[in-house]
Amino acid sequence: MSESKVLPLAEAVAKFVQPGAFLHLAYNGGRPNAAVAEIIRQFAGTDPGFRISAHGFVNTQHALVAAGLVKKLTVAYAGENFPSPRPNPALQRASADGSVEIENWSIWTLTARLMAQALGVPFLPVRSLAGSTMAQEHGGRDYHEVGPDGAVSPVVTALRPDLVLLHGLAADPAGNVILAPPYGEGAWGSLAARDGVLACVEEIVDDSFIRRHNSLPMIPAHAVRAVCRTPFGSHPYGLQPVGLEGVAGYIEDADFMDELRAAAADPEELARWTKKWITGVRDHDEFLARLGEERLRRLREVKPVVWPPSLATGPTVEERMTLTAARIVGDRITVAGHDVALAGIGFAHLAAWVAVARLRSAGSPVQLAAELGMSGFEPQPGDPYLFAGRNLPTCLQLTDVMTVLGRDMAGPGTSSIAVLGAGQIDAEGNINSTVGADGGFLVGSGGANDVASAADDVVAVVKHSPRRLVEAVPYVTVPGRRVSAIVTSEAVLERRDGRYEITSYVEVAGSDRDTTLRRIVERTGFPVSVAADCRAEPLPDAADLERLRAYDPQRVFLGSVPA
Repeated sequence: MSESKVLPLAEAVAKFVQPGAFLHLAYNGGRPNAAVAEIIRQFAGTDPGFRISAHGFVNTQHALVAAGLVKKLTVAYAGENFPSPRPNPALQRASADGSVEIENWSIWTLTARLMAQALGVPFLPVRSLAGSTMAQEHGGRDYHEVGPDGAVSPVVTALRPDLVLLHGLAADPAGNVILAPPYGEGAWGSLAARDGVLACVEEIVDDSFIRRHNSLPMIPAHAVRAVCRTPFGSHPYGLQPVGLEGVAGYIEDADFMDELRAAAADPEELARWTKKWITGVRDHDEFLARLGEERLRRLREVKPVVWPPSLATGPTVEERMTLTAARIVGDRITVAGHDVALAGIGFAHLAAWVAVARLRSAGSPVQLAAELGMSGFEPQPGDPYLFAGRNLPTCLQLTDVMTVLGRDMAGPGTSSIAVLGAGQIDAEGNINSTVGADGGFLVGSGGANDVASAADDVVAVVKHSPRRLVEAVPYVTVPGRRVSAIVTSEAVLERRDGRYEITSYVEVAGSDRDTTLRRIVERTGFPVSVAADCRAEPLPDAADLERLRAYDPQRVFLGSVPA
């Protein structure tokens, strides 16, 4: 019988987390937030100089930076992402004053770097980063462009963290861990780590349970140093045990995340929040007690929630933009016969959801995918979060980053279209979501660079403003060579003969065509012409408006309720 690796979380952190360590926060359907909180408790007031890598560095994890425990972040995305993307003020302050260094990657390239290390090879080919500022930053060190006979491919070097912090669904005492879907980076980070894995799980089970579920993705016991039972260990993020009996799931604690987002704006408020929820409690059990049984019970109630959409009023500016993007995307899928549509979070994913739902209701085989590992899912009404837990059971395949971004978006066997939001976009279609107008850090690439680097077509969605549509972006997060259309709140700009032209526009009450178009041109921060066949954008289809409002009934993305 294998030796038990079960330890209390506090004891495991004290034993395995050393000052100066390179810690990787594993990225799957569970987030290692309980482990992060325990590290803050044990190291608060010291200067351990941790290096942290993460595909998504989000919400409570920023308390590591605010506590002064991190000297460097190696990340694909860092900021808030529930329910919508936005910068985290605590991280922005730390970046601005130089107390933390941020090293930018994309989700697939960070996964590929871990894969290379786990496979024992020095580098791995990808289709990402070429033409981006990230390629310039890492060129000659961790990014190279190589190939035989004139064929050039980007390659990224192996990445080896010291210790992986992971939150899974279940593990046996020996350390065989069942991951939470979707599977994100899978086991690659865990198998790349020098010192293995500190695994938190919802439940500790016996060997026979693991064997009954041996088709589910796992971390092998030999990679695991400690197993810690931490119910709600992913909190405030949710966790869904799709296909696994005996483990209870829970939804996101939106109120908790809202409280932290508000506190992060002010250092003193954030310090009070950290004391209340992290350093002011003895351990994870006391943290759960402070949350309270009633709150935890509500989070366990994972039930479909549907609000009937009202169609008593016409579409708002945000709705018209989203539905215009849905029309463009739907038309392109129909013409090109794309197999897969993948969207970034925000107006972009709502547009993709509407477009694909309409096409599938008409018999199209096109499928939706999401970067974390959701393939062929059907968005359910009532929750606009891109990775909403209630969508997981609808997936044709619950898979991982390598499959969705590395195979389906980049491989020749799948025809794909990407729909992306943009903080800024320029005359070449380059997108920036990394550096703000003041030079401060925004959020980074996430999977945007990966999908735009390899998709057969890319449609960008952005509110119309000369601050957003600029001559040249200050940081190329996403190269624009495949961006064929830009859908804004005022117009559609399509690339023709290498330049963007206005091909349709949104009519403005009390303004004639020429006046409206002249204003659009003036409010575009790069030279743009009006196409000879430019026409007024038709009003959205009522069925599409109903679908859109059903997806976002609380108007998280869609703005104020129509008057």
